Amino acid sequence: MGLNPEMEWTAGSIAARGAVPLLLAALASGAGPGGGAAQSRPEGYGALVLEAPASVEAAAYGNAPYLFGGGSDLLFYAPALIARADGMASGLQRYGSEGTLATLAGKGAVGLGDFAVGLQYLRYSGRGIAPGPDLQGAAATPDGSPVTEFAASLGYARELFGVFGAGIVAKYLELQFARGLDRAVVLDVGVAREFGPTMVSLAARNLGSDLELHGRGVRIPTQLALGVSTERFEVGELDMFLTSQLLRRRDGEIIPAGGVELSYWPVQGYTFRLRAGLQRVVEDERSPFTFGFAFTGDALTVEYAFQAFDVDGDAHRLGLSFR
Repeated sequence: MGLNPEMEWTAGSIAARGAVPLLLAALASGAGPGGGAAQSRPEGYGALVLEAPASVEAAAYGNAPYLFGGGSDLLFYAPALIARADGMASGLQRYGSEGTLATLAGKGAVGLGDFAVGLQYLRYSGRGIAPGPDLQGAAATPDGSPVTEFAASLGYARELFGVFGAGIVAKYLELQFARGLDRAVVLDVGVAREFGPTMVSLAARNLGSDLELHGRGVRIPTQLALGVSTERFEVGELDMFLTSQLLRRRDGEIIPAGGVELSYWPVQGYTFRLRAGLQRVVEDERSPFTFGFAFTGDALTVEYAFQAFDVDGDAHRLGLSFR
């Protein structure tokens, strides 16, 4: 049975009133240095599976997602843009000879909004805890015992008043170290709006309580991210777009990142894409430069991204998406 316009407006108003205070509280939590406290004194940061690039395409742009892209892996970056996502996306990333990250995301729709589901699985050798929230170096350095990390995400988004999109993602997180196992639930919340040829997204990620393993506190890598992307525009015979992200880590460090894609389609339905990105690297363990390429044939896209590490091995990422 459908809702009449008055009931529908009332439901939207209630959702808006609830969403705005929730987002403001979440942003305050995400922007602060604490972001949740464990019962014991935290010894470092964990949950690399939440900090590593969750999209092969975004990884090629310095881990700045393309907000007009429409891939279902937007679930991991911009909850409010789930409604724009489509199809399925998968990725396999190798960090040196030891670390492996697999991701999968898909999108669906219901009468009152859009939803998406995602899975992230990471296995590497290491301590599982790092002194700072930049954790990718740990996956590329085979030093320590096996560590397994898993995250399952469920996201929901809808447009409010035809003005902006709002979304929320709940993540079930499980970390298994040699010395123990811990589980947690964390949240992402965000809003987004299109301004002419530009899309703007604001998201607070990984909000929740810290973990505790055998009396050792483990901080969650909470983030606050502002993303801006342009629509595609023509440059001669090529198509081009720009994307950027300004991210505030839990320790207060500001990480700017951005990327560009040039694409060429000699035949309708077949497109070749060249990508490059740049990001600020605080911990001197990897190159600030990233690059990648992709080929789209009708509804299927095969893509690759690369980033060099100063430690053992580099990061190679291969993705497959269908829309």
